[in-house]
Amino acid sequence: MKHDITDFLVGSPEHCRWLVIESLEHLGRLRELYPQASLTVVTRHEEAAELPALAGLGIDWHILDYRQQRLPFAEESFDFVLAEPVLTEAWELYDTLMDISRKLTDVGTLYTAYLNIRYQGVLAQLRQGLFPVRDKHLYAKTEIVRILDDAVFKEINFLPGMQDDDLAAGEAWAAQGFEDFSHDLSTGKWLVEACRSTASVANLKGLYERGTRKELARLLHRIEYGVDTQKNLAELKKLCEVQMIFPEYLEDFVHEACAHPARVLALVGTAQEDQADTEGEHRQ
Repeated sequence: MKHDITDFLVGSPEHCRWLVIESLEHLGRLRELYPQASLTVVTRHEEAAELPALAGLGIDWHILDYRQQRLPFAEESFDFVLAEPVLTEAWELYDTLMDISRKLTDVGTLYTAYLNIRYQGVLAQLRQGLFPVRDKHLYAKTEIVRILDDAVFKEINFLPGMQDDDLAAGEAWAAQGFEDFSHDLSTGKWLVEACRSTASVANLKGLYERGTRKELARLLHRIEYGVDTQKNLAELKKLCEVQMIFPEYLEDFVHEACAHPARVLALVGTAQEDQADTEGEHRQ
C-alpha cells in the first residue's frame, strides 16, 4: 500500500499561501487542488525553474539550499509548508524545523515525511549487520513526535506512505516482542501532517483577527486574576458588542485561554445577567 503526501489535502478555491521546499513532484497536483494559491518554491536545483512540466504554474522560485541557509521570508508568511524531504535530509533538523515553524502562521500546517527505522526491512538488515543508508536520516515515530513538539507543532497526524501489502513480516517481528502499533513494523515511510494549533484552537483563531483575539485574551486574564474586575468586565462587554463576538465563541475561548475557566465564566455570566436586569429596569 502506498499513499501520496497530497492525500492529506482537501483542496480549496480560496486564496492561500504555500511554501514548497524541494518537493517538486507535487507541484502539479498542488496547483490543481489550490488554483488560487500563491506558490513559493525553494530548491537547490537551478534547472527546476526551466522544467516544461512546471511551466505555467505561477511559481515564485527561490534557488537556495535550505540545509545551509535560512529561509528568506518574513515570519508568518505562509499558511502551509510542503517539505517532504526535510526530516530525512536536514543537517540541523531542529534549527530547520524552527525556521519553518516561524514562517507559518499560528494556525499553519507543515506536510512532511520520514523513513521508519522500525520497518521490518531495516530490522532484517540490521540483524545481518547491514545498514546501507548513508545520506538520509531514519526515525521512530515517538522521536518524530518529540522533535515536532519541540518545534512548536501542537497536533500531529500520520499516514502510511509505503506499507507492505502483506503484513506477515511485521507480525513476525511483533511475535519476537517488538511493538507493532498501527502496523509500524510493516511501514517503510510515514507521511506527517503537523499543525501549529490544535483543531479547536485553529477554529477559534479563524473567526476573528489576531488583534481582537489578543485583546480578548488580555481582558479575560485580568478578569481571571481579579485585576480591576468590574472595569475589565465592562470593556469585555464593549469588545464583544463592537466585534460581534457571540456567547458560544466566548465560552470556547475562555476554555482554551484561561487556567480557571469556570471562575471566569461565572464572572462573565454574572456581569451579563446584571446588565440584562439593568436594561430591563430602564425599559420599565
